[in-house]
Order: sequence, then C-alpha cells, then structure tokens
Amino acid sequence: MEKDVLEQRARAFDYLFDAVVVTDLEGLIIDWNHGSEALYGYTRDEAIGQPVSMLHVPEDIDRITSEVLDAVGREGKWAGEVRMQHKDGSHGWIESVCIPLLGDDGQMIGALGINRDISERRRHQERLQELAHYDQLTGLPNRHLLIERVEQAIAGARRHQSVFGLLFIDLDNFKEINDREGHSGGDAALRQVAKCLKGSLRETDTVARIGGDEFVVLLHDIGSADKAEHMAGYLVTQLRDVCEMNALAHELTASIGIATYPRNGETMDELLRASDQAMYRAKQNGKNTYEF
Repeated sequence: MEKDVLEQRARAFDYLFDAVVVTDLEGLIIDWNHGSEALYGYTRDEAIGQPVSMLHVPEDIDRITSEVLDAVGREGKWAGEVRMQHKDGSHGWIESVCIPLLGDDGQMIGALGINRDISERRRHQERLQELAHYDQLTGLPNRHLLIERVEQAIAGARRHQSVFGLLFIDLDNFKEINDREGHSGGDAALRQVAKCLKGSLRETDTVARIGGDEFVVLLHDIGSADKAEHMAGYLVTQLRDVCEMNALAHELTASIGIATYPRNGETMDELLRASDQAMYRAKQNGKNTYEF
C-alpha cells in the first residue's frame, strides 16, 4: 500500500472528532488529522516526521510500546486507556485503538491509531474513588479503605509469617472542644490531629479516620509487639505536644488501644474489636495513655 493511499485513508477521518495518527514502522508520524490537532495541540506540520512517543507521558512509553506490540502480534490490534501528553506538557487520558497497516504483500508497513479524549471521564471516576475511600474532612483513608488494607496485611502476614499492629486512637475530651469552639474549631482540631498522625508514621503504614474523633493506625511488618507499643507511646506524646503548640486545647489528648496480628486476632473484626477494647481500658486508666 503506497504512502499516498495511507494519507488519503487517514484524511477521511478529518471529519471525525477522534484523533487519527498514522505511523511508519519506525514509529514516526506520517499523517495527522484535525482531531489530533485538537487533542494534542500540534499542527500537522509540527507532528509529521516526529516520533509518536512524544504523545505519551515519558515514563509510560516503554510499557505502552511493549503492550501494543504484544497485542498486535497476538490479536491483530490493541485497545486500551493510556495517559497522553499535550504540546504544552499537560497530561490527560485517551481511549485508544491501534491496528497494523499492511502492504500488498501482507507485511506490516505501519500502524493507525484512533484516540479519543476521556480525561473528564477519568477525573470523574477518580473523584468517585476518592469519595468512596477517603475522609473528606482530613483527606485520610476512611473505614472502607482501611478494611481493604488490613485484609491485604492479613494475607501478607499469613504468607510471610510476619506481625503487624493495629492502634485504635480516640481523642480525649473532644466533645469539650466542639462545645467551646463550635464545629469549625472541632474540624480544625481533627485536621491538625490527622496531619500529626500522618507525619509521624512510615510511608508503608496507614492512618485512617473511621468516624468522629476515632482514628486507626495500621503498622506493617513490626516484627514484635514492642514496636507497636513504642509507636503508641510516641503518638501519645506527639499528639499532646502538637495540640499544645497549635493552641487547640491543652486537654485534647489521646487514648490508644494496641492489638497485634496474630496474637490478638486473625481477622479484621477480631483485631479491631481487640484494639477498641484496649482503648477503653486506656480511657478507664486516666486517658492520655495506651493499653494492650
């Protein structure tokens, strides 16, 4: 199939909103429709002769190339959703289909890709995902995401015979903050507490807000219960100091209950119940402390 025939075929798509990109075997762009100009920001003259990789986010190029070649070799086409890079450097998402172009001898001489902008749809999906898994006040994972991560931790601990910890944190005297400062003051206190907890943990750990003034910390691969106890003591001190420094309220402290896998339970419910009960013992023992 001659190049001018390919170009005529690609130009037939100029009346579509979709972006149509034609490349040769070296991955160089040989045709480019109006939809491509609108999607990527390059004029036809700017795009022709350039590597098609300029349309992808740099860190995705190797993976996309491998996936496309593998799928085309097995199924004769590739389809999927990938990130795209606009001329101005901004990123978006496209839904793409790529098919090989064959010469008269049946050999592949290039490829044709049809790409549709789905950036708005992806943003909507990500927003729904955020609403489903994250607390809107503090930005922390919520109960649903915590459950998922604890279930994953249980599966991993069973496989590797490892230990992890769960810390159930309840703020002391939080109702007094709400009564005195109003809900806006209470919300500010919760955000500050969330920031403190997140900043005190390793990147591999999780802190979630599961409701009201209750937080749960998942400590991965701690080796022994001693490390969970050390972290609980550290957090008691950190929360008290942070609240004082930010003038939230000197009496806003925390009571923490500690449970470890598999010693205190082998399911999410057992571990959460054990840490919750330990937290109540900390409350009964004067608050501003922790208990196993």
